[in-house]
Amino acid sequence: MTRYERYVEALDAIKEATKWELTDDFRRLMAIHYAIHDTPFEASRFSNARDTLKQKTKMFSKFRGIQNLVWLSFLDAKYEDIGTAIDEALRLDTLLDRKHFRFSSLRPFLANQLINVGEPERRLDEATDLYQTFKQHHPWLTSEEDLLSALVLVQAFDDVIDLNERIEQHYSLLKDRLPKSNELQLVSHLLTFSESEPEEAVSRLLAWKSQLDDIQLSIRREQLPALALLSIVAGPNADAVHAIQEIVDAEKDKQRWFNTHSVLVALQLVAADHITGEANDLLLHGTFAHLLAMQQAMTAATTAAVIASTSSSTN
Repeated sequence: MTRYERYVEALDAIKEATKWELTDDFRRLMAIHYAIHDTPFEASRFSNARDTLKQKTKMFSKFRGIQNLVWLSFLDAKYEDIGTAIDEALRLDTLLDRKHFRFSSLRPFLANQLINVGEPERRLDEATDLYQTFKQHHPWLTSEEDLLSALVLVQAFDDVIDLNERIEQHYSLLKDRLPKSNELQLVSHLLTFSESEPEEAVSRLLAWKSQLDDIQLSIRREQLPALALLSIVAGPNADAVHAIQEIVDAEKDKQRWFNTHSVLVALQLVAADHITGEANDLLLHGTFAHLLAMQQAMTAATTAAVIASTSSSTN
């Protein structure tokens, strides 16, 4: 079974298990989790996990709510013992009652990122310092998604000063070639995982963008982080370009009029295919969790805006 076939299989099963609860935007994010980890979606297991989470959280917990099924699917796809993973995430969440993290809507993803991390409180202190540095350098671009970025980065790099210099080198090169945005800042964070020098890493990202432009697949601002992840694990090549095109075409065949998601799905699935078993665990679990958390936040914001617009137009 190819990764795309796993994605389609999971998406169909998730649609059946979440009738009347979610939009397809959220379901696609869930299906990507299972495809990335090459794990089948089992409706009964997921339902039991939902019940467990409901029993262990209060009414207004940030772990509740339909949109956090995306977060739960990440645990379900990644951990064999989902009950223990939920317990650990809830335990680690108690460490997040501190400045910056306390009111973040991404607390479930932040807690998840602390699972199996040694000295989690020290990592949170380091992430707080790095996040404040982000705010100092880019006050208008830095948002709560960068909290998760900071937490992923401090786990991967010990020298925070050198890390921040690398981020700024990437960002300086990027902003000379692409419009400034929150997504561009995230791209600069992701490219620090590249073993290449900043100039080469940015050039490879732009080469990917150019190759996809050549086959009429224009990369939009919100798709740049996924493209950055792909550029870290693979240079532009005919096989990968063909794989992206195949997935995009397949998604367009399924949904002729509403297929703007197709490029984003293709980029992430092809990137996952190029991450080897020897790769840094953070590259697979940390950066993908980050990308999908960001997409969840964007989807939730868009959904809320549509609901608000519909409500105001009927009053």
